[in-house]
Amino acid sequence: MKLMTPKQMRQIDEQAINDYHIPSILLMEHAAYHIFRHIKEKYKHQNIVIVCGPGNNGGDGFALARQIKTWSHNKLKVVMLVAPEDLSEDGRVYYNLCEHIGVEIVCTSVSNIDIVYKALGEANVIVDALFGTGLSRKVEGIYADIIEHINTSAADIISIDIPSGIDGTTGQIQGIGVKADQTITFTAAKLGLYLYPAIDYVGELKIADIGIPQGILDKTETFYYTIQKEEMKQLLPIRTTRSNKGTYGKVLVIGGQIGMSGAVALTSYGALKVGAGSVTAAVPHSIHDIMEQKVTEIMTIPLKDQAGHISADAIKQVQELIEKYDVIAIGPGIGRSEDIKSVLRSVLLSDKPCVVDADALYFFRELLEVVRIREADTIITPHPGEMTRLVDLTVEEILNNPIATTNCFATKNNVITVLKIERTVVGDTKANIYINISGNNGMAKGGSGDVLTGIITGLLAEGVKAKDAAILGVYLHARAGDIMKTLKTEYAFLPSDLYQGIEKAFQELIDS
Repeated sequence: MKLMTPKQMRQIDEQAINDYHIPSILLMEHAAYHIFRHIKEKYKHQNIVIVCGPGNNGGDGFALARQIKTWSHNKLKVVMLVAPEDLSEDGRVYYNLCEHIGVEIVCTSVSNIDIVYKALGEANVIVDALFGTGLSRKVEGIYADIIEHINTSAADIISIDIPSGIDGTTGQIQGIGVKADQTITFTAAKLGLYLYPAIDYVGELKIADIGIPQGILDKTETFYYTIQKEEMKQLLPIRTTRSNKGTYGKVLVIGGQIGMSGAVALTSYGALKVGAGSVTAAVPHSIHDIMEQKVTEIMTIPLKDQAGHISADAIKQVQELIEKYDVIAIGPGIGRSEDIKSVLRSVLLSDKPCVVDADALYFFRELLEVVRIREADTIITPHPGEMTRLVDLTVEEILNNPIATTNCFATKNNVITVLKIERTVVGDTKANIYINISGNNGMAKGGSGDVLTGIITGLLAEGVKAKDAAILGVYLHARAGDIMKTLKTEYAFLPSDLYQGIEKAFQELIDS
């Protein structure tokens, strides 16, 4: 699904008004009606308070107030934080209509602020029409006080278009933000609504069609998309009647060290679970016997090692192995011995698609000159800590701007980048960004990332294009986590339980 920035949405509105001659006040009426219908269905006879700020967002609030007053039996009050002249032109029309039909409007001032706070405290439903997507400054003063009272009330909170105080592009909180139970946004989803910390403020998100012609949306170019079920079925690899294990690709997983055999096993099984034809784990000789006992459907190959790590003496062996396989995954449990750099270099110098994860990323930056000229696809799957070594940013800086971080690294270095955060971000080499919208904190356990590496690698082996393998892999991984959360709670499910979730995630896509 396309995501839009607030700037793009303003341009879309202007096109509808100027090119299609749709009156702006009609768009406001449609927007208000969607919220009114939601309130009428869910909150009959409830006490509703609408908090109106400046511009079109306040106008939406007054348009909604007119409809509630005219067509429902709800008790209604409007708290107005600005003078009428601070509303948009359309907003002033609705303000005058509300005055004319007898809507109770409380204009805030120092002298009556206790009355406002009392109204918020008595409300069953508070509608946040304070600020829209155009907010570009920190929320302070009486606005911040009102938002604090909204957040501490027992009422259900509905935000119009975006929770007030949220940056519609970055998802950052501008001083303080409304914590909504529901957000009804218009025409298209805004980018910032899918980013942290905004995702903790949005509540249930609904997208309302207010009459913008579909042709405008179709022609509007964007670099931002969500990763969700509707688009995933078409990315599934094709499986044919006349086929064998060779049809679905041969995967080589290189990794492991003493004490870290589990990571290689998780990755290997992840690749096999999504349909790869065969998977081989190449591990240090010192853990080969352990791997033989740990895995059944996975083949294993011992590599020359030193002190429990893969040795530089294994380079020729690795090079010969690479030629026999279709896709390479490297990094799970591999360690940071200096010899690993030579092993990684051999993989990157090959003409085989590869997925690089975990400790192999420790040396990745030193080999970027090789990555940038690779003709085969390269995918990396760092968490923020691993990303810091690649981009000279702190974890906090990366988390505050994951979109730009991912996009810059992917496009500059010719590598599809999967940044593993609470809403995993996938950046391709053409500046497109895909944001995952599923998954949960039960996946915050050692080993979950190893499973993801295997999933993406297995899809690559089956012939899925690299970008699509990353997107579909992230979806299947996260959806599997949500399925297992339902079955076992986020506390109790293990990374290996994700395999069971993957089965159900595939079935959902197949049946859809």
